[in-house]
Amino acid sequence: MEGIRLEIELKNVDGLEILDAAGEIDVYTAPQFKEAINTILATGQKHLIVDMSRITYMDSSGFGALLSATRRLRPEGGTINMVNVSPAIDRILKITRLSSVFALHDSLDEAIQSAK
Repeated sequence: MEGIRLEIELKNVDGLEILDAAGEIDVYTAPQFKEAINTILATGQKHLIVDMSRITYMDSSGFGALLSATRRLRPEGGTINMVNVSPAIDRILKITRLSSVFALHDSLDEAIQSAK
């Protein structure tokens, strides 16, 4: 593997943990992505916000990690909020109808307001 393929930063904005990721989410990097998701969920936060603006690629492993989080959050009234998805990822979300499972937002502010 060449270099770092996925960088993850957890940011606290208005009391909410935001998962800010950059790079590719695939079979090799999905465990790192899932670990970051689980770190946020362990805080008891009910609404996961993922800033996707710097994600260049996501395969089924990444979507699987988000679906797993959805199964944990939905019974508690929680949601998955994706911000600034690329046109390619947006297309996959629409084709697979996952766009009806995840809340898609054009801005971080919009996602934060939705999560409050």
